Amino acid sequence: MILAGLISAVGLLILILKLGMRKVISYDIATDITVTTVLMYSLSGTYSGMMAALVGGLFVSITLLLMKRLMVREELVMQRKDYSVLNGRFTIPLPSFQWQTVQPQ
Repeated sequence: MILAGLISAVGLLILILKLGMRKVISYDIATDITVTTVLMYSLSGTYSGMMAALVGGLFVSITLLLMKRLMVREELVMQRKDYSVLNGRFTIPLPSFQWQTVQPQ
């Protein structure tokens, strides 16, 4: 049961690594809830399956917390850029998104 939870959690963490871990760990709470929900849905049906999902969710939660505290991460920030239209008569503020590097605390 514990081994099944750890193996499934490691499998989902490897999939998250493919998405770019430095960008994902900035949003650790949403990632943690999503991974735990996926594990609970996929392993539901028996008591041992639900316990394996909870162990896997706990492992993912601890891993993401440690990575957020120890790794350099990137956060998506929105900045406002002004674009001029009609030969500079008007400016339209539009959002611009960029990844900003954040040092661990």
